Amino acid sequence: MSTHPVLDWSRSAEHLRRSHAVTTDPRPDEDGHYPCVLTRGSGARVHDLDGNAYLDLTGSFGSVLIGHAEPVVVRAVTDVLAEGNLFYTGASPRRLALAERLVDWFPWAEQAVFYRTGSCAVSAAARLAQHATGRNRVLSSGYHGWHDWHLEAVPEAKPKTFESYATEFHNDLGLYRSWLERHGEEVAAVVVTPEPHRFGHAYYQELCKVAKEYGCLFVVDEVKTGFRAGKGGFSARAGIEPDAVTVSKGMANGHSISAVVGKRSLTQELSEAHVWSTYQNEQVGFAAALASLDFLVLHDVAAVTERTGEKVRKSVLQLFARHGLPIAAPGWGPMFELDFDEAEEGLAERLEAALLRHGIFCDTGDDFNMMFHTADHTDELLERFAAALGDL
Repeated sequence: MSTHPVLDWSRSAEHLRRSHAVTTDPRPDEDGHYPCVLTRGSGARVHDLDGNAYLDLTGSFGSVLIGHAEPVVVRAVTDVLAEGNLFYTGASPRRLALAERLVDWFPWAEQAVFYRTGSCAVSAAARLAQHATGRNRVLSSGYHGWHDWHLEAVPEAKPKTFESYATEFHNDLGLYRSWLERHGEEVAAVVVTPEPHRFGHAYYQELCKVAKEYGCLFVVDEVKTGFRAGKGGFSARAGIEPDAVTVSKGMANGHSISAVVGKRSLTQELSEAHVWSTYQNEQVGFAAALASLDFLVLHDVAAVTERTGEKVRKSVLQLFARHGLPIAAPGWGPMFELDFDEAEEGLAERLEAALLRHGIFCDTGDDFNMMFHTADHTDELLERFAAALGDL
């Protein structure tokens, strides 16, 4: 007989009531999706206002790759704050050190240009490509953030009067070739977000080859995969050398920093393209990234998260089968999702609520993002998952 835990979320409820009056947030915690407000984390766990603890399967949208409040990263950030965070000249020692590390991580690249968010980095890469080629159009597939140029792929957010210079080819190779045949001379760049569980390496090799045939720059949006996939990112696994990659999540373990890492022919357009801002030289981001990269290499984080993720993914599939639930789990080790296409309506929401009651924080409508420290709690995680399924 299953137990049905009852958690106290009264402090979170009062906080959300007050929050609605003075601020807005489109994320689920503000629309009633989550009854709790997270306030701190340590390793693979997060805690809410009411003192409840959860194993975290979101990794904060995938940005926390090592674990919450990892001591080596905390120390690096604390040391920076004692020295000052932002200075007028950009070429600080930490900036140089991080650029050298990124060029080493992506050996085909020559330079790194820094920003604060993934959206900024991908937008910058698109504009740099326009200046480098003298062309205006961009072909894209996948999600690249919230900036205007990408809203062609997010029609529900696109203003009726907005004209985008980007065209979404929806991972359709035939449509992609056809569009380039008709408009290739107008396309500055092809920008793609890897989906390793949906398309094999040959698919991305073909995208890259065809782009270069038409003189288009090829940009891989590795905001989530750049460090989860290990040295060289997904691009190295796929056997391609793009003109640039964009990276962010996982690079600084939750601290705000991103980069365009690319060939000099693209990055040298920085001044002409005017893609810079005051806060892209903050020292905190550089320090957090350097400490995180040291940790990633020392502990082979990519291999650990891949093994852990595959174990979790296969185990939850077995649990779903045992309970007769038609839920798939497509993905690859460090990040996978749950597919409810064959399930009854409302099952995703009921499962998420049950997992929360049993101490697992996740978003059943988004990726499950593995962190390094999740490996320390795999058995506990699966026990909690099994108990939650018993409560559905």
